Amino acid sequence: MAPEDWLVNLARQHRLSPTQRQIVQRMIGMFPEVAFLSTIEIAEQAGVSQPSVTRLATALGFAGFPEFRSALREAVLAGVPSPRSAPDHHPDRLHPGIAAIEQECANLGSLRREVTGDRMAAAVRLLAGSSPLGVIGLRASAALADYFGYFARRILPAVVTCTDAATVADSVLQWHQQGARAVLIFAMPRYPAATVTAIRLSRRLGLATVVIADSALAPFAAEAGILLVTPVASGLVFDSHAAAVVLSITLLDAMAALHPQRTQQRLEAHESLIDTWIHDT
Repeated sequence: MAPEDWLVNLARQHRLSPTQRQIVQRMIGMFPEVAFLSTIEIAEQAGVSQPSVTRLATALGFAGFPEFRSALREAVLAGVPSPRSAPDHHPDRLHPGIAAIEQECANLGSLRREVTGDRMAAAVRLLAGSSPLGVIGLRASAALADYFGYFARRILPAVVTCTDAATVADSVLQWHQQGARAVLIFAMPRYPAATVTAIRLSRRLGLATVVIADSALAPFAAEAGILLVTPVASGLVFDSHAAAVVLSITLLDAMAALHPQRTQQRLEAHESLIDTWIHDT
C-alpha cells in the first residue's frame, strides 16, 4: 500500500472537520516529504494555522504531532513513495501563476496510479456499456460535464448531460427509465447539495455511479460506486481543474478503445459532417 493510501484510510476512520480534511488532502500531495516536515511547514503549505495541524494529529487518534509524524515516517519507509521532486523554491516565494503550474504538474503526476488502477478499468466498462450515459456536473463542475459530454457523443450512441441543479433528479429518473446502467458525476468543490442528492438517487435506482472528485476524503466519497480522484490546484482566485480534464480525456480514450469498431464507425460519420461547420483557413 502506498503511504498516501495509509493516510487516506486513517482519515476515513475518523470524523474530521472540513479544515482537517483540507490539511489531509494537502498532505497527500506532499508525500513523501511531508513525513519530515514540521507543523509550521505543513501549516504554511496547507494554508492553515499551526494549531490546526496539531489538532489534526489528535483528531486522528495520536497523542500529539510527534507521534503522528513518526507514524507517517513508518508509512513512507514501508510503502512506495510517489515520484516527486522538491521544487527549487518554496511555493510561497513564487509568482502565483508559477506556483499554480507547479501544483498542477504534481496533480498530473498523481494521476499515473489512478489511470492504471482497477477503479479506472471498472469505470471504463461501466460507462462504455451504458445507453444512455448520463453525465452530471453542477456549478463549478458544469464545464467538465459539458467537455466530457461533447466528446463522448462522438463515440457513444446516447449521451445526455445535465448541468442544472433544478432538474438533476428528474434527469436521473429519466435515464433510469430509459435503461441506463451508469452515470458519471463530476463533483468539484464546493460540492453542491444537489450533486450528493444525485449520487444517492442514482444508487437507490440501481444505477452504477462513477464519481470524479478532487479528494478521496470528500464527504460523499463512501457513497460513490467508483471514486476517481483528480486533485485541483487552489493557489489562485479560482480552482484549476487541469487534472480533471486530463482524466476525462483519458477515460474517453479508454472507452473508445473498448469498442474499436463502433468507435471507428461513429468517428467516420462525424468526420463527414466537419466540412459543414469548420472554418477553412
